[in-house]
Amino acid sequence: MLGRRMKIIDLSTDEEKLKTFFRLVSLGSLALIISTTIYGLLAASLQGINVVGETLVTFEFPPIAVFPLFYSKPVTWLAAAILALYFSTLELNVDRVSAWPKPLRDFLKFCAFFVGAMAFYEVLFNFTLWSGLIAHDAIIGELNVDVIKNPFPNPKAPWNIVFATKLFTIIMVNAAYSFYYLQRIETKQNQEPQNQRITRA
Repeated sequence: MLGRRMKIIDLSTDEEKLKTFFRLVSLGSLALIISTTIYGLLAASLQGINVVGETLVTFEFPPIAVFPLFYSKPVTWLAAAILALYFSTLELNVDRVSAWPKPLRDFLKFCAFFVGAMAFYEVLFNFTLWSGLIAHDAIIGELNVDVIKNPFPNPKAPWNIVFATKLFTIIMVNAAYSFYYLQRIETKQNQEPQNQRITRA
């Protein structure tokens, strides 16, 4: 029984093939999240950088000289991994979540709506601030969009705007999908009694 539960790859049916895909995506994404986070923390500590997230936006990986057609910032890889892990985890546990009490799912749906709304505001705020700071830096001739930071409300620990914008975008997308995911479960459960009545008729 334990071996069956721990089985990662199962190609016996189409459903298991899809679950296998999600399991592999989850494991790969988790490994990428952990390695990127460790790098960011170590780099910030060793380099003495106090700007939150800056170590994940100041270079490209793989290096442009090595892969000129395929590269991205570590923060982008981190964002993609978080989205993939969240989506895959939800899809792997849809049966378990469906068995939760409806009041709990409704509460989680409310939380998803609330968090998504707050994150949406932060995304708009960050893009507006980013645009203003880009214009300011361009005027004074010191434009580098990767190192623009927001010192408010704590000047001792400012946030890199690129990092903050992607972080809140991830939160907004995950919250929106969570709301849709829970609503999809509820809709399916509401349709099941109707389908049973139609079948009996």
